[in-house]
Amino acid sequence: MVVLKEPMEWKEEDGTKYKISYSEKLQIEQLNATKELARWHKRSFYAKVALFVLGLVFTVSILYVFFWLDQADFFMKVMSKM
Repeated sequence: MVVLKEPMEWKEEDGTKYKISYSEKLQIEQLNATKELARWHKRSFYAKVALFVLGLVFTVSILYVFFWLDQADFFMKVMSKM
């Protein structure tokens, strides 16, 4: 069993203090780590969605440019002048 020199305290947001055991301290740390991990997963998901949308916009714009170059018959005019 772990013997602590000083008792551990937990402070709530409203300022209330509680004496807690070592296992409760570990549970609180695990809960905070889980919340932080969930926050990073959410950020990662939104970043992936943003990158997908950006890639989609880029792909559509490239296809649009190729379509209008084909409509203007740009390549054939360049080839005929050579």
